Amino acid sequence: MEASGGRVLVIGVGTSGCRIAGFMQQREVDAKYMYASLDEEDLFGKEGGLNMSGWDDSEVQRELEAVSRGSSTAFVVAGLGGSSGSYLAPRLAKACSANDLKTISVLLLPFKYQKWMEYRAGVALEKVRKHSDGVLTVDREQFVEESVEELPLNRLYEMIDGRVADALEALLIGGTGRGQAIELRKLLKMMESGQATLEVRDLSGGFDEGLASLVRRAYSMGSSEVDEVLIYSNGCRPITFDQARFSSEGLKGLLGEETRLHYGSKLTERRSSVIAMIASLKRTTKLRVYDPVAEVLGDRSLDDDPEQGLDIDLGIPSLD
Repeated sequence: MEASGGRVLVIGVGTSGCRIAGFMQQREVDAKYMYASLDEEDLFGKEGGLNMSGWDDSEVQRELEAVSRGSSTAFVVAGLGGSSGSYLAPRLAKACSANDLKTISVLLLPFKYQKWMEYRAGVALEKVRKHSDGVLTVDREQFVEESVEELPLNRLYEMIDGRVADALEALLIGGTGRGQAIELRKLLKMMESGQATLEVRDLSGGFDEGLASLVRRAYSMGSSEVDEVLIYSNGCRPITFDQARFSSEGLKGLLGEETRLHYGSKLTERRSSVIAMIASLKRTTKLRVYDPVAEVLGDRSLDDDPEQGLDIDLGIPSLD
């Protein structure tokens, strides 16, 4: 996958991020790959995997600079709430930004029952936003349905990571093998709004049902929150004219006639097929996971250097 000025760099961070990037590399999605974690187990079998335990920002920056040569766009993929993703994703996004890469962070949020993870996930999310051109969030809660409730937890995580890999694969692969995939160009344009959400549905139960699920999800977002929507399929079932018209009528009826809709399909030989919706959210929209510290500080901010504590302007002139 060639970006403007070079191949896209996919950075898998932590357990889920490394697994998603690994799925994409196994499927021979043409991109550069980098793997980073604090846990050696996440890096097992990953060529060039980096255990970044104890690394400072300068070491992260040097490694990123070496790996990213020839690239202009980076996807930082991580699950938030755990140790590796929450700690390393902000630092890698910062390194990408410092290296003049257009940085899209793909972040998986914890399940609702994992309340103990939400604070760490929220703080990491806010930090990543500071250094990303766009943030694409995936709420794992969308995958909790009756059909998967009996799955072992590790299998559920693998299934979710596989679906996200399917969605990113469709974005990153061009039909001709040259230049940016049109879906990626659309995503980068949509990311100018700063944030978006990714919804993924399996089409094994029927394409129309998958589309209907996405329409219902769009309804739950609310017309005041959504700017535009990208819907695309990846697998053996392309989106037909009737299906596009059906979803378009449903979405415009829910979100308003001014909503901008985009469609795309990537055909593969795999029997499984997924459909995904990326909804570009307005800057004022709050996600389920947020930084509780930001609620207290308001317009004030925490200094990146913890020794400095709160960075609050007290309105007192400096003394020589």
